[in-house]
Amino acid sequence: MMSGKGPVTQSDIAAKLHVSRITVSKALRDHPDISVEMKEKVRRTAESMGYSPNLVAANLSQRKTNTIGVVIPDLENSFFAFLTDSIIDTVTERNYRIILTVSREKREIEALNIRNLAGMRVDGLLVCISQTTDGDEIFDYAVKLGIPLVFFDRAVRGSDSSSVTFNDRLGTREAIDSIVKAGYRKIAHFAGYSNISIGRDRRNSFRSALMSHGLPVEKKWIIEGGFETEDGYRAFEKLRSLGEMPELIMAVNDRVALGAYRAASEAGLKIPGDIAIVGYGFCETTSMFTPPLAVINQDPRKLGITAANLLVDEIEGKVVKHSKILIDEQFIFNGSMKKNF
Repeated sequence: MMSGKGPVTQSDIAAKLHVSRITVSKALRDHPDISVEMKEKVRRTAESMGYSPNLVAANLSQRKTNTIGVVIPDLENSFFAFLTDSIIDTVTERNYRIILTVSREKREIEALNIRNLAGMRVDGLLVCISQTTDGDEIFDYAVKLGIPLVFFDRAVRGSDSSSVTFNDRLGTREAIDSIVKAGYRKIAHFAGYSNISIGRDRRNSFRSALMSHGLPVEKKWIIEGGFETEDGYRAFEKLRSLGEMPELIMAVNDRVALGAYRAASEAGLKIPGDIAIVGYGFCETTSMFTPPLAVINQDPRKLGITAANLLVDEIEGKVVKHSKILIDEQFIFNGSMKKNF
């Protein structure tokens, strides 16, 4: 609540009770110098007046705010919703709070968010970079201020900061093993942007996995784009314009796979009869596809828990910084591809 001059302060409470501000401050902090009766009187008065403590100001005197800044690309993607939920649960258990910001996949908003969070004196930063991020200046700025930073899911190439990402090399290889075993040989890849770690790593892993089976890497069938549904739709349209179609498409994530589903349906193509589709994603979303999407399963909860714990450990000096943690993936067969092609 606001008083006539602004938010209710401890001095306002003290004036109403005809006591000193120090008495009010100690009472609100449950200090042993203050009687139980006075503590209760101060608390009742503070509540009736709508007093809200300035946690940032209080904690700054201790040079710690017990807050963690989180930067994610968007909230529409259910992957990030599950991930953020896990981060909140994890840091809460360790006596921290989060300040959540969204970059909307734009590096300018991402940079503004990080500067604002630094200004709020957060104890650490958890960042999943936007798909338009192409440098590390803003992250260097945070590190120079002494703010521990952990990237999760998407990381800046060559950064010294810690990161928690999925083991795409192993996950892709196991998926291609299963795909080849099912009989597929002509395989395309709808890739993300190469400046983003997941786009670059999944593309490289795709190439390596094909070559390990002696399969040709058709450059025209590796189509770079973003990570959204419309990117998958456009990639499918471009693929059709090239003439010969592949037997299977491996999409950089499930949203891109969804765009490919829509484009295939509009083109009158059946999945998996005419073309099969596989995507990186997580099992909770597969039932949203018809037929259910075969996925290289990535657990957002495990990612969020691991990243949050790593950052808190760095803040509290329990681990050495610059950790690179990989989380294993698992290929889940589903109706979007045939078992025996």
